[in-house]
Amino acid sequence: MKYHITTYGCQMNKSDSERIAAVLEKNGFKPAKSEKQADLVVVNACSVRQSAVDRIYGKVRAFAKLKIKNAKLKIILTGCVLGEDREKLKNQFDYILNIDDWKKISNFKFQIPNKSKIQNSKIQNTRYEMPDTNYFHIKPRYTEKFRAYVPIMTGCNNFCSYCAVPYVRGREASRDVGDVLAEVKKLAKNGCLEIILLGQNVNAYQPADVENFSKKNLYKHPFAALLWEINQIPSLERVHFTAPHPADMSDEVIDALTLPKMVNYLHLPVQAGDDEVLKRMNRNYTARDFLNLVEKIRKKKPDIVLGTDIIVGFPGETKKQFENTLKLYKKVGFDIAYLAMYSPRAGTAAAKFVDDVPRQEKKRRWNILQDLMKKITLKKNKKYVGKVVSVLVDEYKDGKCFGNSLEMKRVRFSGKKGMVGKIFEVKIKKAFEWILDGRISTQKKFFCKLQKNFFC
Repeated sequence: MKYHITTYGCQMNKSDSERIAAVLEKNGFKPAKSEKQADLVVVNACSVRQSAVDRIYGKVRAFAKLKIKNAKLKIILTGCVLGEDREKLKNQFDYILNIDDWKKISNFKFQIPNKSKIQNSKIQNTRYEMPDTNYFHIKPRYTEKFRAYVPIMTGCNNFCSYCAVPYVRGREASRDVGDVLAEVKKLAKNGCLEIILLGQNVNAYQPADVENFSKKNLYKHPFAALLWEINQIPSLERVHFTAPHPADMSDEVIDALTLPKMVNYLHLPVQAGDDEVLKRMNRNYTARDFLNLVEKIRKKKPDIVLGTDIIVGFPGETKKQFENTLKLYKKVGFDIAYLAMYSPRAGTAAAKFVDDVPRQEKKRRWNILQDLMKKITLKKNKKYVGKVVSVLVDEYKDGKCFGNSLEMKRVRFSGKKGMVGKIFEVKIKKAFEWILDGRISTQKKFFCKLQKNFFC
């Protein structure tokens, strides 16, 4: 029996899929290359934004065709799915599960391999339960050896008026320090170079076992203290995290950005640049507060690269208020922004607001902000020409290697497949909006030759 997982949504969804894969393989399933080859299809989805929901509905028609060809096919929907979407989709899937349901799957039933008879390829209907009821204790089936997502908390207490996360993920719950460090140390021992810490409000991390922090730790803030601990692990090269809330960027967390293994990038969602809009969003800071925070961060780490999230066309957003968002964007000079046109999500506070910005106007504002981002990003990227950046290669295609620099800039250079999972110093030759072209630096080539490194 084979399974296939399709993942929509954020990096937390991707991490969840790694645990789902582990559960299925623990119970005898084997991964399939495509949905067509699978006996069980899992859609791990996100209904936080309408665009993601639309993708789920788009898959339903394809699944109907698959079931005609394979009557035994079972399809499960899981992830961050709102109640309204569950109700609409309940007849389109065999099961709709919460992420936590995967920690003990005895509450549903489908045709899966009988462990005692797997070698004989005999199949029967049965029920399984994971031996550990803590979802985060499930060892993931990591997608990559050199880079890993490590969730440290889930849920959110902020209740931004537009956001469905508290309703689909619940209130904030943090993993124990001991559990997180044990997972990271094991990953590092097995050759992992980059750790990405995950949480819907990652810098609100509040573990119950703070006594497990080292007495030598420089910080009292739990998240800053965790970053310090992970930075002490010798074989790790990079530490990254997403996504923080501006209100939880304490002085110690800001200081921790300067730790030696931290990437030189911070994703800091602002969502809007107008005080009235921010108030309706329940973001609990003003535009000036955000600008002051950016100033404080850049004072501590002057060359840090900043990214953000912005929603355009929020209920009641006037053209003048949108102009204030443009002004803030220019003042900060973000290197990248993930832009969304507002869409109401059932059950949230903003769903009660009148969605009074026409879609055409939302699109217009999105295009203006997108064009501004492209202009600023290209200008900033051109400053990398002639400079050497450190690149962790994660992809190879047609004689080219691709990877991210410490600034989370996408870099491309000529290389070999064996370079994937390794870090190289690359001198940038050309800059484009979304990618930097370069070549391995002369110094690195010389070093590789001395070491007879076949990766070079």
